[in-house]
Amino acid sequence: MKRRKKVCPHCGRKLWLRDFYITKSGNPSSWCKDCERQNKRDWYDRTRRVPDGIRLNPSTGLLMQHEGLARRIYWSKQMLDDLRRLFPTTKNEDMVDILGVSERTLIRKARELGIYKDKEWQHNNTMRHVKMAQLTNRIYGIKTPFQKGVHYCPENEFQKGHQLSPEAKVKQAEALRKWNRLHPKAAQHRCKSLMKPVLCVDTGETYPSIAVAARSNRVKPPWLSTRIKQGKPIGGRTYQFINNHLTKTEQ
Repeated sequence: MKRRKKVCPHCGRKLWLRDFYITKSGNPSSWCKDCERQNKRDWYDRTRRVPDGIRLNPSTGLLMQHEGLARRIYWSKQMLDDLRRLFPTTKNEDMVDILGVSERTLIRKARELGIYKDKEWQHNNTMRHVKMAQLTNRIYGIKTPFQKGVHYCPENEFQKGHQLSPEAKVKQAEALRKWNRLHPKAAQHRCKSLMKPVLCVDTGETYPSIAVAARSNRVKPPWLSTRIKQGKPIGGRTYQFINNHLTKTEQ
């Protein structure tokens, strides 16, 4: 027998099915009609357009200027003074908590007033991060490609909008060609060292890599690799790595 009544989970009342809206699938909605109407009223109260003017936002405590569909923050004299005083030598994420505005609004207002970060403070802050990175590399034994005093492109590496000079580009291309001539099979050897041999348990056939095994069985290499790691068959056959040949990340 078809049920004739249903319990609304929002108000807890047991009502007839005629008290529920019918959805596109032909089933009654979860909430009853009264709860749906009240939910729509509450949504309209939350999202309705605010009349133009300057009002206090109770959630942030700031004065907001509403003009049409636009909403702008009314910057008081105290907020502007704090912005001029703190912006040159303070991080933006710290000023967001002080002024109570977003980082995007903070930067846009600073550009309007012509306020910029102090160059010396930026340099000291950058060097502090560099020293912290060097200390971290020393602790974990990470070797950097450039040693102290070595510069890749000393002509213009410290200039704004750093780009390689034409002479440096020619020099880089010549060095790359020379290295390829001296090591013609370096890339091939590297690919072979990263290959993981695969064994088909059902047929006993071996493959030099996952790509070859996937190509011979007409499946995608990522699918085959995932099935091997999960220990599940694919295409009616089971595969596994030979000699537990796994990479460092998998180990």
